Amino acid sequence: MAVLDIHGGRVSRGIHRLFGRHASVVNTFAPVLTAFMSLMCCLGLLAVLPSPAALAAAPGISGRGTDESDLSACERALSLGFGDAERYQSSLPSYLRLFSAVDGQSRWHTAAVECPQRFAEGTVRSALATHAANTLAARTGINGVVSASSTSLDDDLTLHVDASTAAGLSLAEDRAGFAFEILAARHNADATLYKISDQRKSNAQILATAVAQESDPRQKVYAVDSLIANPDETVDPTNGLKASTTAVVEMNCALEQLDAVSAMTGKNSNSTASASSQSGSAASGSSTESTKSSSGSSSSRTDTETHDLTVISELISAHIATALDLGYPALETALLK
Repeated sequence: MAVLDIHGGRVSRGIHRLFGRHASVVNTFAPVLTAFMSLMCCLGLLAVLPSPAALAAAPGISGRGTDESDLSACERALSLGFGDAERYQSSLPSYLRLFSAVDGQSRWHTAAVECPQRFAEGTVRSALATHAANTLAARTGINGVVSASSTSLDDDLTLHVDASTAAGLSLAEDRAGFAFEILAARHNADATLYKISDQRKSNAQILATAVAQESDPRQKVYAVDSLIANPDETVDPTNGLKASTTAVVEMNCALEQLDAVSAMTGKNSNSTASASSQSGSAASGSSTESTKSSSGSSSSRTDTETHDLTVISELISAHIATALDLGYPALETALLK
């Protein structure tokens, strides 16, 4: 009641300033206005809390209390990540959706690293949140809140993944670099596309040498018929979606790399579709017993493994976000199967 009295006093003083001698009449409605304002504040707070549906969507979370102190790092990231996704896809004001998308960007990265069988899903959902955040930031004019995602690797990068995984990551980058070079030539020596090509080829070089290889995994030359025939727009052979050719090239690079990581960690059943038309089934938030048991924390993961997965997830997520910015459809159903 003390809070209501304080607010009521503020309302009363404001009424006197606005209505002068008529304030005694209008002031009669001050308690009503105070109650209405309090109700709106409560509703606003409730709007930004994760809904029961969002919590239930995360395996291992359904049925648990609101106290998150006993949740693993994986479970916490999933719980918060699903809540963020629900909010930034809702009809809330754009600025609230923006901050939820920004939070989702980092929380899904955490899920990709901490959840043993959620690498693909966490990486893809982080990219979707990044794309949503960039779109909402442009709409609201709020700058400097979205974490920049980079598709470039450090020259001194060291990885401790197996040779096959490193080779798969390198091959995907080199294939994309070659494709962007062809597309740059087909678009009147487009300087931006040449720059992207050089960046992808540099990534391929770094990944090819970060882990000892028996032979260079890069092929240098790849099929070009489809690129020459469709330099502007094409259909992605992995899912039938139509998009700009640059967007399809970038997305296929990311999906090919997701398959390489899935093969390394034995999570083929949770992989997204690859650029070579192979498809898996990334975990989708169902509450089956199998996904419940697979969402546990990676408490036994070493700092080195965490570092490697973080670097790779951020790289792939940046590729996906770039593809979305280039016009690839931002459809969860297409990217998460």
